[in-house]
Amino acid sequence: MMFPVTRASLAILVFAFSLFTSSCSSFETPEIREPEEMQVRILKFNGPVGTIRIESHCHNQNGIGFTFKGGELDLFLNDHPLGHAVVDTTFKVASHADFMVPIQFELDLNKFSATNLDLSKKLRVKVAGNMKGSAFGIGKTLPILYEKEHLLNLVLPYAVDGN
Repeated sequence: MMFPVTRASLAILVFAFSLFTSSCSSFETPEIREPEEMQVRILKFNGPVGTIRIESHCHNQNGIGFTFKGGELDLFLNDHPLGHAVVDTTFKVASHADFMVPIQFELDLNKFSATNLDLSKKLRVKVAGNMKGSAFGIGKTLPILYEKEHLLNLVLPYAVDGN
């Protein structure tokens, strides 16, 4: 059975299609908005490997909501490569909303100690990688590149801080 095509139905279809394609094409990488003092939770030590967790503060500046579907990141402190993370979390993010992404890194403690970084001073934190997201059923891989100086607040395992 064929539906009659009228000018009104064609105009609505063209409008809906243009709105849909313009929304998806404007879907950009969310902003990373870390505070000056970045909290780094030390989860465990296992021989020469340490596991840390960072709750990354982000903001969806897009006019549409999306589903965050994970990503992969590399962490650098003062240009020293420290670890790689695979983020396999999936959650919905509203338009113009702040949200947190839990990121867990495994660090080679031998490489870390060889850097001679002074953790009491500001360090240049760099994160490079990509994230996956989808809006209106269309998936997109977006680049992540963040670089800024931060003081690191290290929270040791079993620290009692109410979190």
